[in-house]
Amino acid sequence: MSELERQSCRRVIFDRVLGKGTFSTVYKALVEPDNEHIALKIVHLQNIVHDPKTVRDCVNEISNLKKLNHSNIIRCLWWDFSDFELKIGLELATGGDLRRIIHEHYDKFSLIKESIIWSCGVQLSSALYHMHKSRIMHRDIKPANIFVYGLKEEENSLYERWRGVKIKLGDFGFSKNITNSLDMTCRSVLGSPLYMSPERMLHQKYYFDSDIWSMACVIYEVCDIMIYNIIKCNY
Repeated sequence: MSELERQSCRRVIFDRVLGKGTFSTVYKALVEPDNEHIALKIVHLQNIVHDPKTVRDCVNEISNLKKLNHSNIIRCLWWDFSDFELKIGLELATGGDLRRIIHEHYDKFSLIKESIIWSCGVQLSSALYHMHKSRIMHRDIKPANIFVYGLKEEENSLYERWRGVKIKLGDFGFSKNITNSLDMTCRSVLGSPLYMSPERMLHQKYYFDSDIWSMACVIYEVCDIMIYNIIKCNY
């Protein structure tokens, strides 16, 4: 069946809102006839037609995700335009995002086990290696954009709940594909200030290693739970 035929017979049943942005809403949804639960991002185009930057971010998210195929990167399943809306079907993160593991441990004054930290670090590093090898810079790496799979909800022990989870990097709205040899660096100040590299904060040119700085900030936050209280107060 062609993609056009799949679109014509696709039926989406909305479940609940997972998150909201300025111009978009993300829903948990069931897609028939595949009976697949997805994260459905809907961008309201009538609100952004006069905002070229936001339109460009939407196009970037789709085009860059389509170029990436890695077990630690959220998959873009399909997308289409209809009724002045851009619909993007994304892989559903069943365990929420990395903020959840930080929040749960902080609430119980418990450190995250070293084996879990190592696992998250290795998986995130693997995602970055694949992404950078594909000449794509993420530019907004933070716990809210790192999604969790395989969480054992029934376990009471924090370690058992989080042991063996899989993480995937998502939200590529600020990503940039650097394929032109004349455009090997960036200057745009995008992303979340708490995870930005110094050169980005200083409005200087930056490169792929800026993503690595952001990843290191995430790992530090996971290692030192108490820093979460400071970060929480700055949002």
